[in-house]
Amino acid sequence: MSAESPRRAKFLAVAIVSVLFLVTLLFFFLAAVHHGGNADVDSAPAVAEGGGEKRLLKFGKIPNVSPRKAYRLYSVFLELVGENLDCCELELVLAKDYGSCVQMLANGEVDLAWLGTGAYVKNRDQVPMTPFARPIWEGRSSYRGIIFTVDDAGISSLEGLRGKKIAFVDRESASGYYYPALMLRREGFDLDKDFAAVDFLGSHDAVLMGVLLGEYDAGAVFERAYATLADRSRRVRLRILAQTEPIPGEPIVAGPNISDATVKELQQAFLAIPPEKLDQVQLTDFFAFEPAVDADYNGVSILPAR
Repeated sequence: MSAESPRRAKFLAVAIVSVLFLVTLLFFFLAAVHHGGNADVDSAPAVAEGGGEKRLLKFGKIPNVSPRKAYRLYSVFLELVGENLDCCELELVLAKDYGSCVQMLANGEVDLAWLGTGAYVKNRDQVPMTPFARPIWEGRSSYRGIIFTVDDAGISSLEGLRGKKIAFVDRESASGYYYPALMLRREGFDLDKDFAAVDFLGSHDAVLMGVLLGEYDAGAVFERAYATLADRSRRVRLRILAQTEPIPGEPIVAGPNISDATVKELQQAFLAIPPEKLDQVQLTDFFAFEPAVDADYNGVSILPAR
């Protein structure tokens, strides 16, 4: 074989690779042109029953559970709501805390929001919003907060919490702060002086785990939060020390840019969700929805206890 043969073979290989590369580029270019020319077919927005485009509404959600769980559960939940809507589609936006969910609504970053009861009452005079639905738990449109510990903590009453570490959810959570803190104050506690630590962990899940792992001696959460624990052996370790008075259910609200007609359709969509479908998506914390109005929250106390 001559000395030229290896060089010729190498040249041919490079040429073949170059041709293949150019053919690939041409293929993707033609595909992009084709897609762009048919954008009205391939990228068509959702269409309402009457023929118009469906409006995208952003739905803010308080972080009452861990972010990962919230996105998994409530994204599917909004799809259930969307099955009954002609006007719009809903997109989940998870707030970093209870107060920021209200702030997103005030700033127009979300159009709708599932708020904490305390956060709604605290901000309803400053932020234009209209409650239209609220969840029902076991036939009740109210819920309670609990102060709990674990069996092996050696605490059998609220009085046993003096000098201990306690975890709350959020400063604007009714069941995870306002009502339990007010209850403690009525029992003679000073949250600034009578506890070794008072911390806010951001979600009911975080408070549960903080107590179960021994980082805190007690915590305050929504009464059914323990039911979200997958491990039954952990659930049975919990000891409820006290529960609050009933709290009106968390309001689902519309911002100021949502028309009355759309609010009505949204309300009907929430009320139309069958309980069995909520079970299918593992939303067992609530069982159905009912209408809500601002007057439902007139008796809520939001006095800070610190």
